[in-house]
Amino acid sequence: DPSNRAVASVARAMMDTCAGPSEDWISPRGDANLRALAAPVARVTPEPGGVLAGTAVRKEQRPFWLMAFDVASVSALLVLLVVAAARLAQVLGAGAPVWVLPPACIAAGLAADLVSGLGHWFCDPLFAAGTPVIGGLLIHPFREHHVDPMAITRHGVFELCGNNALAVVPVSLALVLAGPPRPAAGALAVHAFVIALSLAVFATNLAHRWAHAEERAPVVHWLQRRRLILSPEVHDRHHRGDFSR
Repeated sequence: DPSNRAVASVARAMMDTCAGPSEDWISPRGDANLRALAAPVARVTPEPGGVLAGTAVRKEQRPFWLMAFDVASVSALLVLLVVAAARLAQVLGAGAPVWVLPPACIAAGLAADLVSGLGHWFCDPLFAAGTPVIGGLLIHPFREHHVDPMAITRHGVFELCGNNALAVVPVSLALVLAGPPRPAAGALAVHAFVIALSLAVFATNLAHRWAHAEERAPVVHWLQRRRLILSPEVHDRHHRGDFSR
């Protein structure tokens, strides 16, 4: 429609703009967000009970095994974390030291930030979407995100968080198999750290989606402004250039 054509035209004009070079300047041609706006948008005819007119659709349906894998990963992680958290609550209720929880959770948040950053870097420049197993499971979603950065705002929770859940299921499973934590401060700290780390890694793609979303809840704005979660201003720098950093 005319409004979409106008947006694409403006995006193409911005990409063609030549600004004076400076230490921080990056050509708009390297901006994936502008490239996505300038590209033609796929349109579909509305069907009864189907997608709405004017809704962008993906070129291919995700394989069933991938969708099932996402559902199984998220479900397994949630069950494991509920069991682990219930055991922790039981020990704390019996008089174990509660003061270990805040430092354990802060350390877990910092660790999740590092792990998710390394994981994102790993999937951007290495391997290919056609690599067996890992290609469809990990690499393709990252490469798709560079072509259409706003697609992440249209993904469901299972697709959005399935890979992250899968990454921390082994850690959470080991925690549950180890049994209830001992009431000692060190054992409680480790138990709480693993639970918080698993939750934080699971939630990193939610924060990633919020960094692209046009509408965000006030609490999300508050967290982004204080750099407690990924902000759009910081993440925009990643979507310029060759994605090597």
